[in-house]
Amino acid sequence: MTRLTSLRQWLTERQLDAVLISSRPNKQPHLGISSSSGFVLISRQRAHILVDARYYADVKARANGYCIHLLGGQQTLTSLVNQIIAAENLQTVGFEGAQVSWETARRWQTELRATMISVSIDALRRIKTAVEIDRIREACRIADAGAEHIRRFIAPGQSEREIAAELEWFMRQRGAEKASFDTIVASGWRGALPHGKASDKIVAAGEWITLDFGALYQGYCSDMTRTFLVPGAGAPQEHPLFPVYHIVLEAQLAAIAAIRPGARCLTVDAAARDVIDRAGYGEFFAHNTGHSIGIEVHEDPRFSPDDHTVLVPGMLLTVEPGIYLPEQGGVRIEDVVLVTPEGAEVLYSMPKTVLLTGAA
Repeated sequence: MTRLTSLRQWLTERQLDAVLISSRPNKQPHLGISSSSGFVLISRQRAHILVDARYYADVKARANGYCIHLLGGQQTLTSLVNQIIAAENLQTVGFEGAQVSWETARRWQTELRATMISVSIDALRRIKTAVEIDRIREACRIADAGAEHIRRFIAPGQSEREIAAELEWFMRQRGAEKASFDTIVASGWRGALPHGKASDKIVAAGEWITLDFGALYQGYCSDMTRTFLVPGAGAPQEHPLFPVYHIVLEAQLAAIAAIRPGARCLTVDAAARDVIDRAGYGEFFAHNTGHSIGIEVHEDPRFSPDDHTVLVPGMLLTVEPGIYLPEQGGVRIEDVVLVTPEGAEVLYSMPKTVLLTGAA
């Protein structure tokens, strides 16, 4: 089902004649670009894009099947939308009330010549189209290659910032527009920080190092986490976090095994959480097991204890349990997983056994 088809079905179900879209992530599939500027108005008959001169030519070249309107001068948003309302006899129009200011919402409800109703269309992004899945696959492929590159690159004496910069540059060389979010590099004791963005800390031999990163490819995100061991004097098995790593891996694999059409998100979260709880580390796993991913890194639904969303094919979510021990460090392992008719497909190929940094 195409974006326009699903959106028009949504309009029919809610007895709306059209919807005015203003948020960047919900506009992007229609504009073909990521921009905070411009608006999209979809009715049951036609699809309209309203942009200013900065984006007009680019959008017109990308957006086939849309009526492109130029904003500027006397052609304000209000005047253009009112022209469309009159031409198509639109009576009720939804708008993204949570995405605009109270003042803007009140002005639209006053000046636009239709009944304006606050709605949310975020849920329409939960099931990805074939094109979106292909783009996220490529974003994951870039991140996967980046993970192997950075594993070989990391060495004692480097700063976390240096490692993050190398990883982001490598992903750009492989086709990423940029990193999909601020890269997390957390070595040694900083591994206990779930969102420990790269710092000036110097990586030392014998430390574990967690990297959480992603690539943005044609407007779509990947998100990947791996925890590596920087070789030191002792064997990996002698490190106190070695058994913790395997608990986290067991939890992640249990969650992935629970993913299938018809399963609820909270069931997947429970599969991971139960493993960590049984091992005695429940209090050190303080975040959700995962989240949906697409145009934004963090989307709904979530693998959380209170999300009852039923999984269906075409959803893409992360699975990322972790254990974080204050002053010692932490372990997190994360994959992007596609819900398929048969179950789940992991979009990364890097092994998840304990891997050492360095050239080997």
